[in-house]
Amino acid sequence: MADAVNVPVSAPHAGEAAAAATPPVEGQPWPPRKDAYYSLFVMTIVVMFTVLDRSVMSLLIEPIKQDFGITDTQAALLIGAAFSLPYGIVGIWVARLADFHNRRNLVACSIAFWSACTVACGAAQGYWSLMIARMGIGAGESGYGPASWSIATDNWPREKVAFATATMGMGAMLGTGLALFLGGAVLHFVAGMPPVELPGIGLIRSWQWTFIIVGAPGLIWTLVVLTTKEPPRRGLGGKKAAQVPVREVAGWLKDDWRTYAATVGGMGMKAMLLAVPATWGATFIHREFGWPLSEVGMITGTITLIISPIALMTGAKLSEYWTTLGRNDANLRIVLYGLLISVPIMIAAPMMPNPWMVLAMNAAASFVGTVGFGPSIAAFQVITPNRMRAQVGALTQFCNNVIAFALSPVIVALFTDYLFRDEGALKYSMMLNAAIMGTFAILIVVQGMKPYARSYQRAVREFAN
Repeated sequence: MADAVNVPVSAPHAGEAAAAATPPVEGQPWPPRKDAYYSLFVMTIVVMFTVLDRSVMSLLIEPIKQDFGITDTQAALLIGAAFSLPYGIVGIWVARLADFHNRRNLVACSIAFWSACTVACGAAQGYWSLMIARMGIGAGESGYGPASWSIATDNWPREKVAFATATMGMGAMLGTGLALFLGGAVLHFVAGMPPVELPGIGLIRSWQWTFIIVGAPGLIWTLVVLTTKEPPRRGLGGKKAAQVPVREVAGWLKDDWRTYAATVGGMGMKAMLLAVPATWGATFIHREFGWPLSEVGMITGTITLIISPIALMTGAKLSEYWTTLGRNDANLRIVLYGLLISVPIMIAAPMMPNPWMVLAMNAAASFVGTVGFGPSIAAFQVITPNRMRAQVGALTQFCNNVIAFALSPVIVALFTDYLFRDEGALKYSMMLNAAIMGTFAILIVVQGMKPYARSYQRAVREFAN
């Protein structure tokens, strides 16, 4: 099969003329649809557990601050950097394994480890033990993304990849909604429960049961992951997958830097935009309008559960429709349109005069932004050779988590603690973050629109589908 492995990495466009002159070799058969759908279902639930386990802490900021005596900045480090730094760093190493080892087994090991660490958060006896457990969640979750995205891209034709990634994205949105809803419900349920002293562990506070309840099911789902099938790797000409030197991956990215700046960097800037309402939204409504955290969690979780599946499938169908019409920039264009609409809404949302209007604005921004979720992942997957696809996915995770989810919550906290010097000014910090990050995200994506279309055309010619 014709694959980009035959194109000199130092000049990835050099093989275009030869590729255009050579008729494409017929691709290998696709896996049975039942296997592809079953794998997609299982991996979607895996994604749900990842987001559920990582997101529930955002609802517990206030009780954690009260019991452990920490500041907003320390809480932001716990939410962001403690999770994101291990996630990004370990993820690069795991992704190199995913490009030539069994990806299904890597996902199974990952979910077992991070689920155990989530349960460990429920046994933490102080700020530092909670931070260590949180770091374990980040390290464990780093293995699922590049491996599961690569599995999906080998299970589905190019025009269907956005459908597969959007479906897995549905798991992410379900996880976010469940984290808020179940977290709120559990907080309400255990509100009057006294602390429990467990031998050999210590004091378990009422809010810590939330971590234990959401973490335990992931340990069981590990066994379900092992029932899925590892699909054959496409685009390798029948050869066994081999480890690719880092310099080869770096050379590929460098020679097509504008495209990857838009698909990877733009996605990271978008994550910096969206991380703030995800991590500080419940706390903002609690502080600004006095709503109980349990009520905020249940309402926002319900909203997410309703709108996200609709938005994700809208984006997937739009990507498929535009791609079949021959629009080579379909995936990235959907991301751009979503940013142009959602950024102004996110800037205005914190300034609304009542909580229902804040929730409505955030719901609108979330819907529009979520339309681009599946296409944003498909965008870089379909233009990247199989042999380095997971590593580019890990780079995306690094941008989304180390840069975005580590920095965004801290930036807002620093605005609040040191620029405005008032916890009540959280709304101004959120508005300022949306204005800055949203503008950068739009500019980065815009500059890469034409290069991305050229990269997509090259991929159609040179990569086996």
